[in-house]
Amino acid sequence: DTTVAVLNIGGISNLSVLTPQGDVRGWDCGPGNALMDHWCRLHTGQAFDRDGAWAASGQVITPLLARLLQEDYLHQPPPKSTGRDLFNPAWLASRLQGLADDAPAQDVQATLTAFTAQACIQDVHQHAPLAQELIVCGGGALNLHLLRLLQQGLPGQQVVSSEARGLPPLQVEAAAFAWLAHKCIRRE
Repeated sequence: DTTVAVLNIGGISNLSVLTPQGDVRGWDCGPGNALMDHWCRLHTGQAFDRDGAWAASGQVITPLLARLLQEDYLHQPPPKSTGRDLFNPAWLASRLQGLADDAPAQDVQATLTAFTAQACIQDVHQHAPLAQELIVCGGGALNLHLLRLLQQGLPGQQVVSSEARGLPPLQVEAAAFAWLAHKCIRRE
């Protein structure tokens, strides 16, 4: 009986909007964990930034964030799709050109986390303003710093992990494919 937005943050972030009228729309917002994970591996040797703690220890580099947010893809209307073919280490390296060599790595991580959050927030504002709730799933739902940024950018909406709605964040995609398999077997 209300509009709900579901944000899956894997390597890329994608948003699904479900309305009370039964309309369902979905598209890729932009980067998810791909750039953050790459930067974390490069500078800490860890596969990912657990809970977003490393990003939370840094400061957002405002001019870099502004440069990242100029990416053409972010300004295209849905439906749209992207992937690591765009948001990859080479893309990031090109955006980091001109950044001071002594810029702290954790500040870049903070900026990449803010970039992911802002790309998602922008799409929720533009395409799901009536959603009272944003349900977050995928690996990004485990990044507590990212969830805080999403909540700060969406003060009129409740940001919750899919865990709070009965499905662990890392099981949503598997459940979706199981449902599709079930429908296929039943020829539905």
